[in-house]
Amino acid sequence: MRKVICLLGLGMMLFTLACNSAGNNEPGVLRDSATGLVVDTTNAITVQPETDPDPSDSIAAGRYGINSSSTKTAGLVAASLQLEYKADLAKNLIDSASRKFIFFEYDLNDDGAKEILVGLTGPYFCGSGGCTIYLLDNQSKLINTFTVAGYPIVIDNNKTNGWKNLFIHSGRKDRIVKFDGKKYPSNPSTLPALDLPPGDGLPRALDFEHEPYPWFKF
Repeated sequence: MRKVICLLGLGMMLFTLACNSAGNNEPGVLRDSATGLVVDTTNAITVQPETDPDPSDSIAAGRYGINSSSTKTAGLVAASLQLEYKADLAKNLIDSASRKFIFFEYDLNDDGAKEILVGLTGPYFCGSGGCTIYLLDNQSKLINTFTVAGYPIVIDNNKTNGWKNLFIHSGRKDRIVKFDGKKYPSNPSTLPALDLPPGDGLPRALDFEHEPYPWFKF
């Protein structure tokens, strides 16, 4: 039995820790089986357990991408969507399947702040041609709305007017969407179709069919 030194400030929590050395994989580290908290008894540090942003699925919290799982960002986006659709939400016009979203944070104009691409789903936002996708700034203010847009959005290395070009699948064809100095065109289906798909190796945003994404509710 390893001796545990009760440190000031940890209080009663240390009494709930398992002190049997066979139950600890690392020396000086104890885990409270009741709360999941981890205590480093060497340096008296309490480490919060990793939070799963989407407990409704079977994907472990650590498998989500760093650009798609921030609960802070999710909260900003949810608040913006609630405000944008306040009237329809009050009238129960948006079904439960449509009241969820994914997002992907990426700096599209190299200003040091990540923009937020927001993907929506369900019959309220999606039709046979695609879905509604929002582009927000890092404070969740609207920059662009894309309609009839498919997933994923591929981010090009090339820029137009200081913003990276985007490849969006719309109307069963891939289109290249370029910033005009104020915003991107909102309906990609009106743009010329590409002969070849975007190349491999480019960042793919909102690619929930091939990568683990947490779905958030609003």
